[in-house]
Amino acid sequence: LLLQGIWFLFKGFGIIVLIFPFIGYVYQYAVRKTTMIIRENLFKHIMNLPMREISKRHSGDFLSRINFDVNTAEGVYSWQVMIILSSTLSTIGSSFIIFKINKIIFIYIVSIGLINVLINYLFMNSIRKISNEIQNTFSKITQKLSDIIGGAFIIRSFNIGKIIFDKYMELNNSLYKLSLKRVKYFSFLSSLNYSIGTLIFFGELALGGLIIFYNQITFGDLIATVQLMGPIFWFFGNIGNFIINLQTSLAGAERVFEVLDLPSEKEEIERERKEIVKNNSEIIRFEDVHFSYDGDEEVLKGISFSIDEKMKVAFVGETGGGKSTILKLLLGFYKDYQGSIYIYGKELRNYSIDELRNLISYVPQDVYLFNDTILENVRYGKLDAKEEDVINALKLANAYEFVERLPNGIYTKVGERGISLSGGQRQRIAIARGILKNSPILLLDEATSSLDSESEELVVQALRNLMKDKTTLIIAHRLSTIVDADRIIVIDDGKIIEEGNHEELISLNSKYKDLWEKGFKDSHIKDTLDVHS
Repeated sequence: LLLQGIWFLFKGFGIIVLIFPFIGYVYQYAVRKTTMIIRENLFKHIMNLPMREISKRHSGDFLSRINFDVNTAEGVYSWQVMIILSSTLSTIGSSFIIFKINKIIFIYIVSIGLINVLINYLFMNSIRKISNEIQNTFSKITQKLSDIIGGAFIIRSFNIGKIIFDKYMELNNSLYKLSLKRVKYFSFLSSLNYSIGTLIFFGELALGGLIIFYNQITFGDLIATVQLMGPIFWFFGNIGNFIINLQTSLAGAERVFEVLDLPSEKEEIERERKEIVKNNSEIIRFEDVHFSYDGDEEVLKGISFSIDEKMKVAFVGETGGGKSTILKLLLGFYKDYQGSIYIYGKELRNYSIDELRNLISYVPQDVYLFNDTILENVRYGKLDAKEEDVINALKLANAYEFVERLPNGIYTKVGERGISLSGGQRQRIAIARGILKNSPILLLDEATSSLDSESEELVVQALRNLMKDKTTLIIAHRLSTIVDADRIIVIDDGKIIEEGNHEELISLNSKYKDLWEKGFKDSHIKDTLDVHS
């Protein structure tokens, strides 16, 4: 019989050894899978946020939410929930047996355990507040690091490393103090939990001795309740710790869901969509468009103009006049304008994001290249493009000659933001991307304003190929890039004040003539942009 008992225990132990690791693995798999899905959804959602929301936040803030906050939200579920769940069965069993032995001892143990949980609960809001401050400080540190890396050239050239370091250390010290403050709470509560456990033990001995004195239980019953008390207190102690640790995770989760709760670009369009379609022959028409970024000061003040098919229209004016805002509206970055914008006779807000972006190619002044190969950077213009199509686009953009000389040709990685290439080379890669996309509408935002004359000439030649047979809107500070445009629109303080071609505006006592005479004509290169070719 003894051997049978030992064999039974051995089999039971073997089953536990085999099953518990499997259960633990399945649980951890579910936690990691959920975390991956949350991070994936957060990444997708950030990519689809309206530009207004993107511009409100630092890129480092988004990085902090995707990386640190998601991991923090995951932390509490990794093992603590598993521990509580695994101890629940033993707690129920122990409580039942103690209850059967003596109800007074049962009520005493459970009451002290609940008091322990309540004390932890009372500190919940304070710890949550500190945890939120820690998460926000981590975000600020990530933002600062992003600025340091992105602005390394400026920091070194202006010798302001000490100032930047001091600002970083200010945040780092703040994080240290907040973390230390939270540790003090944790240490206090851990010590309190231990003290309450000791109180339960000695209190139960005293209470049990009194009950034995009145012959309601035996000494053996008391020893049994002391042994069974362990799982119960372990359970309540873990619930207390869980409540405290949950605050840290909830602080991270709040920051994650704060972004996930923002409406996506497509949702915003659906909410604001107007069922107005105007049939006309113009490719682009603005009708009395008003717009402000902050809801207060208007950037555009009743802008109206139309552009026919294959026209090349240039926008000029002082910085801050609203030129770039026109392009941002056409790209669908902002939908809360007043007035109407039509593209191919259809109100812009009636286009889906995919429809709108497929109609437009955009070449900005500050070209952004991804830390990938030249092939993939150009292919972002058309994801299913063949390699030979990419090469042809590079040739038309006057870029293939320098690409061929690179160690790995089109497979050369360009570094973060294309740092391994010159400004003119990056610009030509961006033009190749636009050529490959081959959209009927082209937006050029100061596409040559930051280049030297030699680089500008190469880019201008590439732009000829890009603009061929396309409706083009050009914004430039160098008037040499727009003197041959079909029409020039002069914008000042959010209003259109002049329209005409270069010769017409120069012959008048116009704002355009003032801009030209203030030095723009000095940037005029011999090979100007022949937009009619």
